[in-house]
Amino acid sequence: MFTNVSNLGCGIYFTVCASVIAFDKNRDGGQSPVPVLKGVCTMSITLTGIVAAAIVASEFDAHTPEGIATVLLHIVTPVLIMADWLLFDTKGRFKTTSLLWWLTAPYIYFAFIMITSVTMDKDEILRFPYPFLNYEQMGIPMLILVVAVMTFFYIGIGYLMLIIDKKMGYLEKNKPL
Repeated sequence: MFTNVSNLGCGIYFTVCASVIAFDKNRDGGQSPVPVLKGVCTMSITLTGIVAAAIVASEFDAHTPEGIATVLLHIVTPVLIMADWLLFDTKGRFKTTSLLWWLTAPYIYFAFIMITSVTMDKDEILRFPYPFLNYEQMGIPMLILVVAVMTFFYIGIGYLMLIIDKKMGYLEKNKPL
C-alpha cells in the first residue's frame, strides 16, 4: 500500500533529520538537510491523505484498533507533516524542478505494482492494492486515464506547494524589522 510506503519514507526521513539536528546543535531545525527529499515525503504523504479522504474515510471505524491505525496513518500523519512544512520549514528553498523529483515516489510505486501484478498469482488478494490500479478489470486505456488524472492532480498540488513556498519565502526575507 502506498500508505505504508509514504509513512515509512516520512518516518525514515524525519528520524534522519532529528539525528542531524541532535548532533549539530548549531543547525537550524527549519533547514531541511535535503529539501527535495522533504518535498518527496510531504507530497507523498499528502497524496496518502487526499486519497484516504476521498476513498478510505467512509470505510473505517475509528473505535477499533484497525480504525485508529487507519486514522493515524491516513489523516493524522499527513496533517502533521503538512503542518510541519507550513509552520517550521525555511521557505523559498524549493525549486520548480523539485516537482519532477516529487513525482518519483508515486511513479516508482506504480511501476512496482505493475511489475508485481504480472509476477504474482492471479488469485493473490493484494495484487492490486487499489481498485483504480487494476488494469485487468478496467482495461489499459482506463488505467492510462487514471494515471494521467492522478499525475495532473499531483502536479497541481505540487505547484500549489511551490507557490506557497515561494510566497512565504519572499515574506520571510522581506519582513520588517
